[in-house]
Amino acid sequence: MSDVKKIFTNEISLPVNNMREHIDRDAIFDLAADIKKNGLISPITVRPVGDKYELVAGQRRFLAHQYGGIIEIDCIVKKLTDEQAFAVMTSENLARVDVNPVDESKHVGRLVELKNGDLKEVARIVGRSEKWVKDRLAIASMPDYMQDVLAAKQMKLGVALELIEITDERIRRMWCEIAVRDGVSVAQANYWVHGWRMNNLPGEVHSDIPPDGYIPDAAAPVLFECQLDGKKYDARLVRTIMIADENLPIFYEFVKVWRATPQE
Repeated sequence: MSDVKKIFTNEISLPVNNMREHIDRDAIFDLAADIKKNGLISPITVRPVGDKYELVAGQRRFLAHQYGGIIEIDCIVKKLTDEQAFAVMTSENLARVDVNPVDESKHVGRLVELKNGDLKEVARIVGRSEKWVKDRLAIASMPDYMQDVLAAKQMKLGVALELIEITDERIRRMWCEIAVRDGVSVAQANYWVHGWRMNNLPGEVHSDIPPDGYIPDAAAPVLFECQLDGKKYDARLVRTIMIADENLPIFYEFVKVWRATPQE
């Protein structure tokens, strides 16, 4: 086992390519209080850089010492190249369950660049599948509004990976807003993407004559047909509901009666 050395926290700096961009400050203060009471169980890992040190693994523990005013911290000092340090940092952080996929994607993207696009090698380093690596690269390519809701856990990762397949920005953004609002399933998102693809197949008829009411440069709403009244509404005003197959006859019977009843 490597020797443990006490180092002043002001002699340690965070790495330039730091993986964890989203830090729960309250959780760090709680950790600081626990360290003050029970001590540090696992030392952090640092590497020498000039006459000081750079953090390699253990960011939360290091920040807890800083926030808690603990001036010294137990460290394992290793001489590592930039590539070795990056690999250790990646493995250590990806082992944690609280790292959000957006932070993962940015870090994995840098690792892919470091390995000249060798996804198989990156997968080996992080201990994940090549598909996992490809999914993180897809996240890194998502627009900010999608990354923001992913980091905030307002949208399922599987839903985001489905919706990123849509290249029409207006439609994609609209469905992202609906997905956040309604908490849709991956299956529902896949259904939306399938419908969008079908509408964009070769052979679709386009016209240079604008429809009545067309306003130049104004984004026309995407319309969904309401299964209750049969009318078309702006998709942003449509709610997603779940009905079991065995209950569909009941639902359709209700719709039939509702449509036959004069509405005020």
